[in-house]
Amino acid sequence: MHIPLKETPWEGAFPEIDNWSENFCLAGFDPQSGVGLWFHIGRWHHDLTQFREVVIIRLPDGTVIAHRAIGDAFAAAAGPGGPHLAVRIVEPGRKLTYHFKGGVMRVPAAQMLDGLVGDGRRTPASFDLTFTSTADIWDLHKVGALQEFLPAGHIEQPGLLSGSIRVGSEQFTFNAMANRDHSLGGRDNRNLHSHQWFQGYFENGMSFLLFDAEIDQGEQVVFSEAVIYEDGKSFEAKIEQIERCNHVDDDQKLIRTVLSYENGTLVIETAGFHGSSYLSLASPNDTYVGVYPTDPGPTRVVDEQSVTLLLNGTVKGYGCYERTIPGAHIREV
Repeated sequence: MHIPLKETPWEGAFPEIDNWSENFCLAGFDPQSGVGLWFHIGRWHHDLTQFREVVIIRLPDGTVIAHRAIGDAFAAAAGPGGPHLAVRIVEPGRKLTYHFKGGVMRVPAAQMLDGLVGDGRRTPASFDLTFTSTADIWDLHKVGALQEFLPAGHIEQPGLLSGSIRVGSEQFTFNAMANRDHSLGGRDNRNLHSHQWFQGYFENGMSFLLFDAEIDQGEQVVFSEAVIYEDGKSFEAKIEQIERCNHVDDDQKLIRTVLSYENGTLVIETAGFHGSSYLSLASPNDTYVGVYPTDPGPTRVVDEQSVTLLLNGTVKGYGCYERTIPGAHIREV
């Protein structure tokens, strides 16, 4: 089936494709406020008319807003919505808004490694954020059929995210670059061994987006794509060097990534990690906050991190780093 390049949610009858899914994601880190975030809202595979919202906010004190809920209270033709989160495509390819209001769990980041985040004392939280961009959209349709864990129709775009976040009595300002995506198609992560979704933005105006993944069959690399931006114009890039993480205990290890493109080579080094959060995947396509207990363990861990970066040894930058760390597979029925 041809998957269209589409901004707004799917309309009409859902395709008769195994594990059909639709997901919207946003990842960003503001080094000035110290706040990192990861929002993921996707159709719930048990009932595609409802959305599963996951809101992760990494705060400067090392705690994490770790929220997951399912519903359709804020779903609309202009964007997906769950019980508390509303995403709106105000101007396709140029402007989106993100609104949230609800009671959330606020936990130490390390607690997320001990199991799923359950219920308990909740903290009121809200945010109003606006994403704007004039950058080219990175269209990954061409490689979508190479694997099953990332839907065949997939677009990404870097842009400026600005607005305010309130957690209890605390107010945070967010004004930094972020990356948003939208994906459509069949999705089952059962064979995923590890993946890396990496974005960086530098003081000289350059930026990059990267997606790399292996499947369990001999740790075969089936997806390894990158793009570099100069003044909003995109250039296809090649991943020349990448370092994968095989154990969560090593997720603070500084790494080096090398990308090449028609205008040269980028050597990207992590200068520091500034907040981590931990999630789990369950196949065919669900996401949980915290690490899902398995027997035998450990389970696969989805590691979401805020990072500062250094480009070619001199240019400062920042970004977000998402990694799936290999482990036991969880299958939902």
